[in-house]
Amino acid sequence: MFKDSWLTVIGVGPGSGEYVTPAARRAAAAAEVLIGGRKALDLFADLECEKMLITGDLERLRDFLLKIRGRPTAVLVSGDPGLFSLLPWVKRQFPGEKINVIPGISSIQLAFARLACGWEDVVFLSCHGRSLEVLEPYLPRLKSAQVRLAILTGGANTPPVIGRYLVDHGLEGLMVWVGIELGGDGEQTAWLTAAELARSDFLGPGVVIAGCEPD
Repeated sequence: MFKDSWLTVIGVGPGSGEYVTPAARRAAAAAEVLIGGRKALDLFADLECEKMLITGDLERLRDFLLKIRGRPTAVLVSGDPGLFSLLPWVKRQFPGEKINVIPGISSIQLAFARLACGWEDVVFLSCHGRSLEVLEPYLPRLKSAQVRLAILTGGANTPPVIGRYLVDHGLEGLMVWVGIELGGDGEQTAWLTAAELARSDFLGPGVVIAGCEPD
């Protein structure tokens, strides 16, 4: 795994060991250093290697990566590395270097699996650490049922906050699907109107799907 590059970015899925792929486990086991958030590192608690907890201090992370440069290292990211993850940041720190990438199962994939629904035409957005204004260009098309959105939530922008934003923009009756802690013991899902979502207690990280209707 580390023969042609010292650095691998591994998608570890939504946070449950059931959704960590065998390829991800092999890549993590081959690393001398594992870097990730608390939940990601907990998935590999059985591995005896050096571990670093990712916080919001990316400068500290950059300094650490430069310090260990050349040692077989795996950066663990939730979901899939290609979908709103730390991968672009890692690539910017090491331009021109080969980085191995192991795909993972995203919470958006799980959401559409729960709905037994395809997602070929869906627009993917993230409000985790981003302004809710990313939703604004799609509001007219939501009102006319011309777009489907899959919105990642997290941090301050919980599902109820998404609901309040939709209500504030005249979409209080819009049906949305919400799922939190997908794939974990605390998983909860529901169909709600935007107004109901705004009043709900769906506070964990999750996915809000708008523009679909329940079967």
